[in-house]
Amino acid sequence: MKVERLSLIVICLVGLSAFQCGGRGTVPEDLFGVWETTSPSYADRPFEITPREVIFGTGENTFDTYRISKIKIEKDPQERNTLYIICYKNIERQEYKFSFYYDPANQGTIRFKNQKEMVWTKKTLPSASN
Repeated sequence: MKVERLSLIVICLVGLSAFQCGGRGTVPEDLFGVWETTSPSYADRPFEITPREVIFGTGENTFDTYRISKIKIEKDPQERNTLYIICYKNIERQEYKFSFYYDPANQGTIRFKNQKEMVWTKKTLPSASN
């Protein structure tokens, strides 16, 4: 009886952690890379997602780098896009959330949750010619 109760508690705790800001999930490889937009307001402000960090361009070739603490992934059955919420902390340990929709079609696009009209595409690296 005690083992069953302990098992139930462990299952509940694991389930609850998945509904936090993603538990400690890993960033999907499709999101890795430098993302840019043609929107004039953000043309010099790309962002990069790595397995452990999110890096925001702040203009004039300057960047702010933050370590990813958690990630939450929500799939809406009504839409083909997936909502990603990347949680990170600044130097004062304040937690922030970077929320966006990712659509894998056509090499992938990102749209910020609060600016859906702006499209971000992954920067393509120049191919090496032999």
